[in-house]
Amino acid sequence: MRQTAQDSMLFSRISLQGNAPSARGFKDMVLEYYSHTEYRPSRAQIEKDRFVFFGLLPCRPWMAIPAGILIQFCYGSVYAWSVFNAPINKLLTDNTDQGGAEVTFYIALGVLGFTGALFGPWIECSHPQKSGIVGLVVFFSGHLTAALALQVRMISLLYFGYGFVAGVGLGIGYVSTIDAVSKWWPKARGTAAGCAVMGFGGGSLAFSAINEELLEHVSLPVTFLVLGSINLIIMFFCIQFICPPPPGHNQDGIPMVDEADIPQPKRIGAAVSADSGTKGGSELASAGIDKNPRYLAILGSERPILYISLAEALRSRDFWLLYMSFLANIVFCLVILSNLPKIINRLFGMGSRDPQEPPLPAYLAVSIEGGFNMAGRVLVGLLSDIVGRKTTFLMILLTQVGVLVCMPFVIQSENFWGFMTLVWTATVCYGGGFGMIPAFIADMFGINNTSSCHGVILTAWSLASICGGLAFTGVINHYIDNGSMPYETKMYTVNFVWMLILVIVGFVCCLFVRSSIRDRLFPAPPDQVLRMRVFGRVFRVLYSVWHENAPPSTPLESDYATAQNTDNSASFLQYRIRRRQLRCELLTKEQEQVEWEEYLVLRAVQHRLMKEPDV
Repeated sequence: MRQTAQDSMLFSRISLQGNAPSARGFKDMVLEYYSHTEYRPSRAQIEKDRFVFFGLLPCRPWMAIPAGILIQFCYGSVYAWSVFNAPINKLLTDNTDQGGAEVTFYIALGVLGFTGALFGPWIECSHPQKSGIVGLVVFFSGHLTAALALQVRMISLLYFGYGFVAGVGLGIGYVSTIDAVSKWWPKARGTAAGCAVMGFGGGSLAFSAINEELLEHVSLPVTFLVLGSINLIIMFFCIQFICPPPPGHNQDGIPMVDEADIPQPKRIGAAVSADSGTKGGSELASAGIDKNPRYLAILGSERPILYISLAEALRSRDFWLLYMSFLANIVFCLVILSNLPKIINRLFGMGSRDPQEPPLPAYLAVSIEGGFNMAGRVLVGLLSDIVGRKTTFLMILLTQVGVLVCMPFVIQSENFWGFMTLVWTATVCYGGGFGMIPAFIADMFGINNTSSCHGVILTAWSLASICGGLAFTGVINHYIDNGSMPYETKMYTVNFVWMLILVIVGFVCCLFVRSSIRDRLFPAPPDQVLRMRVFGRVFRVLYSVWHENAPPSTPLESDYATAQNTDNSASFLQYRIRRRQLRCELLTKEQEQVEWEEYLVLRAVQHRLMKEPDV
């Protein structure tokens, strides 16, 4: 029997990566490039990957984690850029508040995201050492160009060198390292990715102090030469311990029948007998799920696999809802990261209403923020492995809502430690989003699409750094140009309000993300308007329409009914009216299991029929 496209999508192993079309132009080349996202090593390469560090040591999964942490640690030095803003501005314009040095940071993060989207398929198809070496060499070249730009005092060359060139290397190295590490730990992707990304946050913690120390002893150009050389040596050493897992280590595609969906006879049988008097218990008993489910009897030992291509992943609404949620999660802290020393100085330091030294030096505050960033990436990733990706993401977005609601009141009261507590709390959520997003993508769209989807979703990082940074700076400059003093809090309150609205929108988007195969394929009643999963329960809104007989409610309706009635019988004074009603349902676990098993039975039968030869 011929397999329809819909059935192929629902209950079979799908692959849209067949023979590539002949090249007919640029569009075909792009489509072909984004259609192949699978690394296929040769037999010789597989044997070679059994050893690391120039073939001297046998490869072990745990080696990828410390190597990945140190590589990300070096790339995370970009987070300490705020330390350079004042010295660079003073070098170029003799004014620490003018010169545009902070724009370099926004350009670098903007290029990072779009580089990940552009090179994602190539990273997925390449050996992680190959893509990693390309990333570190380009990143080092950006430091060399930045040193030259500062030597000749050319801000445009600085934008190109550290902003564009280093941003390209940062994008390639960031994506390739994190995804290579997380693939070694399919059962704990959140923790593994969080550990790798932890190094990126740690870079801010360490390099803030390192940059301050270098600036006290050497010139700005020499500082960038030293930093680039340190990063190059450390990353080249660590990249020798990064290699892909052997074939078959990860599940290819997404299993339609997960082990968690298969009831355990003893446990569920006991639950049914205990609740035999309830509606859910009777449904379970009638469905027979206390025994082996019917779909398992139909499938036998076979476990169908759903393979989602990159094009299908990028076209799905769930990807873009997740994209919006990720964007909302990172805007606040991304803006604060690049402006924290300036904000502390204006609100609590020498530039405040009552000039004084802040309780905590700005560079030390940046370092501590890097520590919370680093901790959040690991802890939130670990939490997502325990309670689920979507639930964890909702929790960190809700936490940021609370932070942004409290922030205006705290800065108006000039409470420095309250301000820093809120910033550090939001930083944990910010880092946690980066820590769990690779695992979230792998769970939703398959391991072969992780690098490509991760690269595309990092464009949200670019948008947040460019648009968010420009919006924040634009609001501040608007108030200052209209006579406000830099220490006044109104301009910051306006910024916090639009950030709060964005985070609320991200929270709503995350509610509608269908994070599992069950959520995406769960059967929908004909009158369903929307459905979401709320704290593990299926919530849906139904729009019911029905007709019923009713007496006329107005004289005009009575006259019309009488005109249509030839014998003036009272029964003919009734006519049919249309009733509409919105109603909500929160399914119990038992009701959800019954509906899901009925769906699986239907798809299992279709799957079997499609596998039978044509008659």
